[in-house]
Amino acid sequence: MKRLYQSLKNLLIMLAAAVPFCGHTQPAPDGGLITAGGTLTDIVFAVGGGDKVIGVDTSSTSPKHVHALPKVGYYRNLSAEGVLSFNPQQVWVLEGAGSERALAQIETAGVPVVSFEKPTTLTGFYKLISAVADQLGMPENANAVIETIKAQFHSVKRAQTLNGLFVLQVSERGVVAAGKDSVPDLLFEHSDINNIAEHKGFKTVSREHLLLNQPDFIVAPSHVVDAAGGRDEFCQTATLQLLKVGQSCRLLVMDSLLALGMTTRIAEAHQSLLEYVDDF
Repeated sequence: MKRLYQSLKNLLIMLAAAVPFCGHTQPAPDGGLITAGGTLTDIVFAVGGGDKVIGVDTSSTSPKHVHALPKVGYYRNLSAEGVLSFNPQQVWVLEGAGSERALAQIETAGVPVVSFEKPTTLTGFYKLISAVADQLGMPENANAVIETIKAQFHSVKRAQTLNGLFVLQVSERGVVAAGKDSVPDLLFEHSDINNIAEHKGFKTVSREHLLLNQPDFIVAPSHVVDAAGGRDEFCQTATLQLLKVGQSCRLLVMDSLLALGMTTRIAEAHQSLLEYVDDF
């Protein structure tokens, strides 16, 4: 019986280690914190926990202070060896970070991994800010950050319909565009702009769909446009040249993290979009 009890106890410990953390059971680290996920890192600094961070992933580009910190790789493809080489006290990751095997190896090495849910709405974003502040032991700091965002972010209504398209990648088949449950779609929604991409997440939109649902403008993240050689070269790709907005290069190039990540600068991203379309 004693042996059976010990076996069950060991099994429960293994199962607990395998489940991504989404609560508040880990005490806040005094230092030695690694954050992975641009949204998460931005919030940690915004609520006053930046002095605890010793390393970040490559998607973490905000605030500017993170550029001086060591990088541990991209949050969706973390290496246990790379992360553990920094001797962290804790590793905090945004939902979708991995691989699961790497995260399990980090925990096996005795380093707690704390996972936070990735927000897709403003309400979810505000909850994440509160969760991060609580986890840091600074719950009182969340409200000021949230109220600042609310004071700056205001939805608008338009007299005429405006169609937009957020392009992440261009190919001969069409474009990989942002659909529902994405930051670009959230920005479109609060700007009263119709997103012609009807799917969820980021998927390919065919040339036929683009031709039938011509957007009034295109938005693309800066790293994608830079990789194409600049805005003119980006607009001159064969697929975009089929569209009137491609021919006239009616394109808003946005900072990649502002465009793709829900950060405490979300109001800035929204304002950038509004200023662009209001000039039409």
